[in-house]
Amino acid sequence: MYDNYGNNQAQAPPQPTQKVLRFDKNYIKTLPGILKIVELLCNFIGFICIKVSWSMWVSAIFFNILYWVGNIITCFLFVMYMFHFVEKYDKWPWLKLEFFFCCAMALAYICFSIFAATIGEGVGYAVGFFGLCAIIAYSIDGYLKYKGWRRGLPPQ
Repeated sequence: MYDNYGNNQAQAPPQPTQKVLRFDKNYIKTLPGILKIVELLCNFIGFICIKVSWSMWVSAIFFNILYWVGNIITCFLFVMYMFHFVEKYDKWPWLKLEFFFCCAMALAYICFSIFAATIGEGVGYAVGFFGLCAIIAYSIDGYLKYKGWRRGLPPQ
């Protein structure tokens, strides 16, 4: 009649693990962390090269916009990975968003670096060189994000 009523106790559902924000200095030693640092350095050095030039050409406006957008978003992503915001907000498609951002930045750098190199002068060549370094860094980072996104890996 009671069918073992005393032995069938209701078990509490498992508690979800708490996702805690924490600083992780080891992210700097990983390949994505190194790529983010290289991207930030290339953006910053290219920005300094544009600002040091005395010739005010129209393309400097576009370079400044590209460098500031690149610095702000890349720095934002770097902080998000360093403090594990990406793990806490895992519902967002981080890898897909970052893949499209890296592709857009690489394409923009291709256009602007070619334009800077064809203008010439020492500043144009320096901006073209650091643009090439940024193209390589953003392309590798985008490729890694694409592979992770297609495999269904977590972002961090």
